[in-house]
Amino acid sequence: MSKIISFAGLVTTLIMAYVCDLLIDAIRVKALISFVFAPYLWFAGIINLFLAILLLLLTWYVVFRADKSMLVSSLFAIIGLALTFVSAMVPPLISQAAFAPNSHVLYVAAFVTVIGIAGFVIPRRLSS
Repeated sequence: MSKIISFAGLVTTLIMAYVCDLLIDAIRVKALISFVFAPYLWFAGIINLFLAILLLLLTWYVVFRADKSMLVSSLFAIIGLALTFVSAMVPPLISQAAFAPNSHVLYVAAFVTVIGIAGFVIPRRLSS
């Protein structure tokens, strides 16, 4: 069950990062049109805080709370690396803002890679 929850947390976090990228892009365009940048700056800061909280919760669950699983760690590392380097691997196919060099999706993917590697490195708990 913890494997399913870990993978669901991964997918949810990536989807939330994508949605946040779209929202920030829309608010940035609106701010450029109206020359009012305060809502954009506040919203961008709140989004960064929200994603940081999601990533810390995902890290806490996968690395410390759930059962250690090589499958979960491998999936996190592979998916994170694939999404992190997707902009370098196929630049002509990418026209989405979500895979721009400064997008939240790529930051989340890099952090997911770190979670996967931490799952390999941190020792397993001994059964009592």
